Amino acid sequence: MAGSRVRSVVVWSFLVFAALGTTRALATIKYGPFQFSGNLQSQNIIRTPDVETYQFIQNRNTARLRFEYAWLQKGRAMDKYDIPFIERSDLLIYYRGVYDSIYDTTPGFIQKEDTYGKSYPGGLNVFDYANLKGNAANRPGFARRVLTISGLTHEQRDALKFDNQLREAFVDLKLRGLPLTIRAGRQQIVWGESDNFRMLDRVNTLDVTWHFAQELFWDEIRRPFWMLKFLYNLGNIGPISQSFLEWYWNPGDWRPVKVAFMPRPWGVPLLDPLTNRVDGAFIGGFCEVSPIKVQGSGPNAGRGKCLSLMNGTKLFGQGDYDRNPMENSQAGVRYHGVAPFGLEFTLNYLYQRWAGDDGTPSGQIRSFPDTLEGRGAASRLLQRGIFPAEYYTPYVHTIGISGNYSDEQYTQTVFRLESVYDMGIPFFDVAKQTIVDNPTLPGLTKKEMWKGMLAFDRPTWIRSLNKKSTFFITGQFFWHHIVGMNGCEPQTVARAGDRYKAKVGECLIGPLDLPSTARTGVSNNAPAYRDKVRDWETIFSIAAFTFYRGGSLWPFVALVVDPVNDFAMEVIPRFEYVVRDDLTLTATQRYFITPKGHFAPRNDPWGFSSLSRDRSETQLNITYQF
Repeated sequence: MAGSRVRSVVVWSFLVFAALGTTRALATIKYGPFQFSGNLQSQNIIRTPDVETYQFIQNRNTARLRFEYAWLQKGRAMDKYDIPFIERSDLLIYYRGVYDSIYDTTPGFIQKEDTYGKSYPGGLNVFDYANLKGNAANRPGFARRVLTISGLTHEQRDALKFDNQLREAFVDLKLRGLPLTIRAGRQQIVWGESDNFRMLDRVNTLDVTWHFAQELFWDEIRRPFWMLKFLYNLGNIGPISQSFLEWYWNPGDWRPVKVAFMPRPWGVPLLDPLTNRVDGAFIGGFCEVSPIKVQGSGPNAGRGKCLSLMNGTKLFGQGDYDRNPMENSQAGVRYHGVAPFGLEFTLNYLYQRWAGDDGTPSGQIRSFPDTLEGRGAASRLLQRGIFPAEYYTPYVHTIGISGNYSDEQYTQTVFRLESVYDMGIPFFDVAKQTIVDNPTLPGLTKKEMWKGMLAFDRPTWIRSLNKKSTFFITGQFFWHHIVGMNGCEPQTVARAGDRYKAKVGECLIGPLDLPSTARTGVSNNAPAYRDKVRDWETIFSIAAFTFYRGGSLWPFVALVVDPVNDFAMEVIPRFEYVVRDDLTLTATQRYFITPKGHFAPRNDPWGFSSLSRDRSETQLNITYQF
C-alpha cells in the first residue's frame, strides 16, 4: 500500500514531535492582560477494511493558535481610558491551520465499494462497473483515475491539502448596571445535554469532510459563524434559581453542512451524485437533451451534460437565498433555571434553515412537479445546461427541552434529558412524481419529528481494576420518530400508477437509496428504493474511562449500537498518555461491525452500516502543547 514517500512522512512526523518533546515544558505565555496558547498536532490514520488490507488515509498536521486579551476591566480600557456603559470586555482569536500530506504523497488508497454495494448492473460494485464502462470505451484504467486520490487534478489536491481557518474571533461585553452579557463575532454556540449527537446542538452546522463524525471533540468539526449572542441574568424567579435568558442572532452567515465525496478518504462513501463521471446525474440521462456535450474521448464522450442546478444553488454549498440578514438569518432563544429539588433545565426555541446533519434521512433536492408547466420550465432550463432541480434548505421550527438532575442520595448518578420537536422537515416521497425521471427524483413531503435522549453519568469504583481512581461511566439512549407516517413499500409505490400513488398518499424514502443513471430501474430486482424510512429509529451508546498514574494515563472505551438496523455498531478503545505537561500521545482504534454483512439494504440514519461500514481504522495522535 504505502510507498517510500508515505513511510517517510510518518517517520518525519514522529521525529519532529519527538524533537519538540525534548525541550523543557512551556507554559501558556502571559504578559499582563495578554495570553497566548496553542498546540501542534499530527494525526495519522490507517484504515483497515479487513484483516488483510490496510490503507494510509490521513497525515493531518495541525497548528492551533489562541490569543486572548482582557482589554477592558472595571470600566477602563487598556488601563487608561474610562469607557461608559461597559464594565468589562475580553477579546479572543483562535486560528487553525492544517496540512494533510496524503494529497502530495497520494498513497494507493482506493475504496472499491460505495454505500450502494453490489447494486450496479450485473451485480457489480462501483469500481467494477466503472472499470467495465471504461474498458468498453477503450479507456483502460478509468476506474482508478476516478476512484483514487491520484486521479484528482493537481489543482484539486492543492485545494484539499491545506485548510486555513479563523475558527473564532469574538468580543465579550459585560454591560455596566445591567445583568446583560453580549458576545459578538465568529463563534460556536452549543446548547443541550447530548454528547456527539445533535438535537439542540444545531446552531452551527457540521464539517464532515475532516473526519466525518468521528472526532472526539466536536468543536473541531462545527462550522463557526458570525453571530450575536446575548445572556440576560434574571436571578431568582420565585422558587426557580439561577434563571437566565439566552438568545442569538445569525445575521446571514449560516452555511449548510459541508460534505465531501469519494475519492476523498473521509468523504461520504458515494461519488458526487451530480458530477461524477461514472453515474452522475449531470451526464446523460435527463441531461441528454442538453446542447452542451461531454468533450474528449472518455466513456461519456459526446453525451449531453448539465452544468449546474437551477437558481444558482449548489449541493451542500448554497441554497436559493442570498447570504444576507434578510434572506438567511437564523435565531434562537432559551430559558435556563434550577428547580428547588435540584433539576437544572432549559426551554428552547430555534428558527433556522434545515441542515440535515443530525441523522435525519431528509431530502435535499427539489424539482418541479410532473405537470405541463413543470415540463415546459424544465425544457427551457435544459437548453441552457441547467439541471431542473435545486438544493433545498427550508426554514424549520424547533422547540426543545433539556435537563439534568444529580441524585446524590440513592444512585449517586447524574441523569440527563434532551428532546426536540421539529416542524417542516423535507423527505423524499416516491408517491410524488417530479419531471426528473432519469434518474428518478421523487418529490418532497414535509413532516414533523420528535427526537429525544435519556442519559446517565456515574463515577463508579472498580477497585480490582483501579484502586486510586473511579471509573466514569456514561450511557445515552436516543430515538427519532416521524409523526403521522404511514407504512408503505417504496418499490411497489414507485412503479405504480398515479391512482395508486394518490391512494397511498405518501411513501418516504431515504436519500442514500435513490436511483442513479446506472441504477434507474424500479422492477422487482431493482437496486433502488429498497430501504424505506422507518417511523421509529433508536440508537444507544455507553462509554467508560478512568485515570492512572496521577492522570497521565487515560484509557477510554465506548460502544455505540443501532438495534433497529440489525445491531450495527461501533467499538472504540482509546488510550491517552501524557508524556509531559506539553506532550501527549493518543492511540485510538475504531471497529465498525455489521453482524449481518453488507448486502442487505440498511441505509440507516446514523450511518453505522451504510456510511461507515468497511471503515475500521487505527489512529495515532501526537500533540505538543504550548
